[in-house]
Amino acid sequence: MNVLVVEDNRRLSGVLRQSLVEDGHQVTIAERGDEGRDLLLGAPFHVAVLDVMLPGLDGFSLLKEARSSRCVVPILMLTAKDSMPDIVHGLNLGADDYLTKPFQIPVFLARVRAMGRRRPELQSNIISVGNLHLDSDSHTVRRDDNEITLTRKEYALLELLMRRANKVVTRNQLREAGWSFDADVSDGNVDFYIHSLRSKIDIKGEESMIRTARSLGYMLTSSR
Repeated sequence: MNVLVVEDNRRLSGVLRQSLVEDGHQVTIAERGDEGRDLLLGAPFHVAVLDVMLPGLDGFSLLKEARSSRCVVPILMLTAKDSMPDIVHGLNLGADDYLTKPFQIPVFLARVRAMGRRRPELQSNIISVGNLHLDSDSHTVRRDDNEITLTRKEYALLELLMRRANKVVTRNQLREAGWSFDADVSDGNVDFYIHSLRSKIDIKGEESMIRTARSLGYMLTSSR
């Protein structure tokens, strides 16, 4: 499954990412509620995991906006709060399940799997930015009718850039997508893979689809 985890505690989000990947899932991490909202409403996820206490937009507000926008992705709420009013409030807003911290990873994975079994069918797993198309089911990438062969890391970085199209993606976010959460990866290594991506997806004589945001990261935009 394609799982979104919105959690601002990097240590916990790293553990959840690694556990989900080892369980066979694809994982996207967001650390802010507003970033999580944009991802949830703009990409085909099978399950979303939301922390309640988030910067930018709290988990309850994110949940409310998602359901108001008719987002039907099953949502699991994570929180340190275990009082009955908070649980009832989350469920009334449209959460599908609730897990209080601390929790056991096997229990977390079981909840995610159970929610995935009752997920709605997604309309499309194709992400398109201009004439660049990524199929998250077959892990194939095309520009117009030309298929592009990418390495696993290149694919992971491109998928994140496409899901965040027209928004700056930091090097830290790219590191999390392409490497394990605790990997020691330099900025130069990230830049090397971006350069390699450009050489594969860009068309000679045209402006690169991947723009550099100086001192911040990169942004993918549709070509002119």
